Amino acid sequence: MTTRLLMGCEYQALVDTISGDTLGYEALARFQTLEGQAVAPNSLFERLHHNPAQLARVELAAKACQLRHAPLADKLFLNIDPHSLQGLDDDWFEALAQRGNITIELIENTCINDAVIATELAHRLQHHGIRVALDDAGAPHALLSLPLLAQVDCIKFDRHWLDLLQDDCQRTLFEHLLGFARETGKTTVLEGIETQEQLTLARRLGLDMVQGFLFRERFIRQIPDTPLELNFQAQPD
Repeated sequence: MTTRLLMGCEYQALVDTISGDTLGYEALARFQTLEGQAVAPNSLFERLHHNPAQLARVELAAKACQLRHAPLADKLFLNIDPHSLQGLDDDWFEALAQRGNITIELIENTCINDAVIATELAHRLQHHGIRVALDDAGAPHALLSLPLLAQVDCIKFDRHWLDLLQDDCQRTLFEHLLGFARETGKTTVLEGIETQEQLTLARRLGLDMVQGFLFRERFIRQIPDTPLELNFQAQPD
């Protein structure tokens, strides 16, 4: 079954917790049907995992689109699924490094094998001088890999921490993770900031940057216009 979509991207602001300045952007893939109906990226990439070659093709096309439209003067964070980059030669990594001021966010693993793949990719990226961030740290679905946590340059804490911080034990854990990041020179980001109260909390905890819909007026959206043809197996009745 052939599915035809249009692909674009959105850049969400990464904001300095103290000054409120926009320090950079996280690039996110956006998809829609030819009729203009939005397609959820998470569900699309979940289906793509059943076809590794197609996953790699879409992931690389998305990164090319995001690099092409990105604001050049700012820090740029790119999400990458570690499974999609297996087998790439060094030329791709060298071309990525030439952009400068770039950080690759590795989607946090959900099994031991994912942790191994992500750690190997992190080593390869850092070998080419590219900073690496652990994305969605602490998300309910994620397995926290301590070797990967120790290796990365930046920790992006999942939005679920905003609820967990109401619990004394969880708050203590979070504060110790922040302390570890500070002592080892890692940048910290808290995702999912939607209110001024949450921003004040992030500032009080000492995070470096925040992002979320509180800053949606700073988002940059590139209208989906890149054709994408995908082949999926028909779902059984």
